[in-house]
Amino acid sequence: MRHHAFHRNWQLGLALLTAAVLAACQTAPVAQNPVTDMRTPMVQPGGSTESFWRERVVYPFDVQYATVEDDRGMAYEIAYMDEYRGDDPENARVLVLVHGKGSNAGSFSLLMRDALEAGLRVISFDIPHYGKSIPGNLDPATYDRTLQDTREAVQRLLVDELGVTSATHMGHSMGGQWSLGYALTWPEQVDKLILVAPSGLEEYPRALQLPGGELPWMDPAYKRDFDTWKQVWEPLGRLDQERAMTEQAVRDFYYFQQTDPETGEVSRADVGFFLNDSIDAQFLTETRVGMIDGHPEEYEAWVIAFVRDIYTMGIELNREDPDSLVKRLGELEMPVAILFGEEDPLIPTTAVTGNQDVRWDLVRPAWEKLSERGASPAVKFYDGAAHFPHVDVPDAFNADIIRFTESGRLNRPTEDPARYQEPAAELPESLQAFLESDQEAMMSRDIDAVMEHYHPDYRDDGRDFRAQREFLRQIIPMLQSYEVDITGLEMDGDKAIVEGAVITNFGTQRLPRGAMLIQKDGHWYWYGNQR
Repeated sequence: MRHHAFHRNWQLGLALLTAAVLAACQTAPVAQNPVTDMRTPMVQPGGSTESFWRERVVYPFDVQYATVEDDRGMAYEIAYMDEYRGDDPENARVLVLVHGKGSNAGSFSLLMRDALEAGLRVISFDIPHYGKSIPGNLDPATYDRTLQDTREAVQRLLVDELGVTSATHMGHSMGGQWSLGYALTWPEQVDKLILVAPSGLEEYPRALQLPGGELPWMDPAYKRDFDTWKQVWEPLGRLDQERAMTEQAVRDFYYFQQTDPETGEVSRADVGFFLNDSIDAQFLTETRVGMIDGHPEEYEAWVIAFVRDIYTMGIELNREDPDSLVKRLGELEMPVAILFGEEDPLIPTTAVTGNQDVRWDLVRPAWEKLSERGASPAVKFYDGAAHFPHVDVPDAFNADIIRFTESGRLNRPTEDPARYQEPAAELPESLQAFLESDQEAMMSRDIDAVMEHYHPDYRDDGRDFRAQREFLRQIIPMLQSYEVDITGLEMDGDKAIVEGAVITNFGTQRLPRGAMLIQKDGHWYWYGNQR
């Protein structure tokens, strides 16, 4: 269990009463305008010669299309839904929904339904090269687009085509960063800003330090040179990895599962998308699975965007850039909400940023910057939710989005980042001495001395003592620095269940979920998570 340093000292009776009241407050609002025409988002059967997205994918509401240009004159066809069920369109509050990397507008069906029933006008669009905005943008000349290019095109869609000059913008994951950049570019057009499990709150190094040398993976110098981008990124293997995804691999990953290839046994994985099932979870899963045998050009366009957008996000978040989005957070003055699932496994991106704790390393610094000009942002974490809180806990989440759009407030309980404290764990002296000895052994590059710190029964996600020895034998000659930072500790008899990270010259890697040390005959040993 993750330990955080703010505590509530309520009496038990008051806590139970409050919890009951809060639960009642967070149910979906009573429908003012019942939605009876929403379709269940789904993928219909078909072949690989027809358009997968146009012909086989069904969105919850009617889809419209517009062709708009970015500032350099590149044209994109953008698919969108624009729905309203109230009786006062001139004064309706507008909610703009922005999906994340790899996702699409159709996955907001439950949120759209509840927001429409509450009287909001809802616009949900597909960023070029995602969802139904894929088929009209298959020209490779469009593949070098940046996130800012897509913002410019969508801004013309919203303002020039749809007449929307003021709206609440809600962005999820990459869509959070997209919405953040939109608000910084056109602040007068963003009434309120909701960031859901957002990228955009941490900065990335422009280059990675690898054993073979420096890799300029986030260098904006080649943002308009697609061939150079491929030359830099193809060796990382992400394009081939995504193309090679199987149906089983998709279904496993999306639902925090892993299947043993030999036994077929299914167990829980540490990383995934959905903790709970819903029509939106099923829809996102089926669209990803369906693309595998769908229209090949559309699939390739999606794969390229899915991988390239790691880069398009990163070039806006360079540590070396004095005008990165993170450094500009303090420019925003509109009300802001920051929402996360308590069990989000994807943020922070520890391996390349070194950030370990989402509250301390991301939310608190963002809260401080956003408080400089405007009101302090509202912050909330959802129990039972991972990276997709709108999918995992739609009732509570949707109620918050509707309330914030209408009033700039969230339902309680919210959090006060001013009370956060740096995550830390008090370690027994014997355990601290073990970590120091482990560090000394690693830096000595003596594999025998290193393995004296591992229990013979060590097992970690299938890697046993022997495999770990071989892995470390290859790694330690390249180590220039090594440290284990323990931020959470829970004792279970002679075992210590720990949270934290391994920090080396290659970056920071979080310890696996359930990582353990075991004490035998007065000595500590790495024990793995025993999976």
